[in-house]
Amino acid sequence: MTHASLRKRKRTGAVIRRASQREGRRKPMDGVAIGPRKYLEETSMADSFVQGSFAFTCSIDEAALIEEAWQLSADLSGGFEPGSASPEFLAIFPAKTLDDLLSGFTSIFDDAAFPEFGADMRVENSADDPAICTVSISSTTDFQPDPIAALIQRCCAASLAGSAIGFEWSFSCSRPHRDSFGGGWCAIFADRIVHETTRGALSSVLESGNLTTRADPWSDDPDHPVEDWKIEVANDDTRSGYLDWVVTRRFLAAEIEASVPDA
Repeated sequence: MTHASLRKRKRTGAVIRRASQREGRRKPMDGVAIGPRKYLEETSMADSFVQGSFAFTCSIDEAALIEEAWQLSADLSGGFEPGSASPEFLAIFPAKTLDDLLSGFTSIFDDAAFPEFGADMRVENSADDPAICTVSISSTTDFQPDPIAALIQRCCAASLAGSAIGFEWSFSCSRPHRDSFGGGWCAIFADRIVHETTRGALSSVLESGNLTTRADPWSDDPDHPVEDWKIEVANDDTRSGYLDWVVTRRFLAAEIEASVPDA
C-alpha cells in the first residue's frame, strides 16, 4: 500500500483497528507503572485498563501517513508480512539498521517486537475543506500514550507548526486495588512532547506544600544543589523556582527508583 494510494482512498468513516491480543503475549509485572507508559494488566485477581479517546485535525497527506503507520502496526502485530513503506513514510522514520527498513518506525515503541498502539483509529473528511481530515484515536483497554504521541509528532509536523495537539488518558481497575486509578495528559509540539500524570501532579503539589512550610528558600538541597538549578535556568531547561525544581527532581528520582525491578 503506497502513500499515494492512501491519499486517493475515500476516507469518510475509514477505520483501522488494532490487532487482536496475541496468544502468549508477555504480561507486565504486577501493579500499574507510574509514568506516561501504561500497560494492560491481566491477573487472576483483577483487570487493569488504560483508556483514551481524542480527535484532531490535520492535512490529507498527514492523515495518510498515520493510516500507513496504523496498517503497518496491525500487520506486524498480527504476524503478517507488511507492505512496502512509502518514500514519504521512510523519510520521517529513517531506518535505524540497514537490514530493517521499518526499524525507525518500530523504535517509537517501548518494545520493537510489540509495535502496537493499543487503539483504534478513524479518519474522516472535512465537509468544509477537502484538504483537511479529522483523525480520531480511541481505546478502552490498552491505550499507549508514548507511541501515539511520537507518531503524531512525526506525521503532523506541518500542522504542529501552527498549533499543538494534546490528549488525556486514564487507567483504572476492575477491582478497588490501591493506586490502580489515575491518568494523565500529553501535549505534542513540533519540537517536544510533554507528559504529566495525575499522580505526579498530586505528588508535586503535596511535596510543594510540605517543602514550602519547612524549607528555607535560601537553603541548598544536597541532592539537588542550587548550582545545578542555575545551570538548567541558564540553558532554558527550566523556568521553575528553585524549591519547585527540587520537588520535581525528587519526584522524578522516586519514579525512576520505583520503575526498577527488585533484585
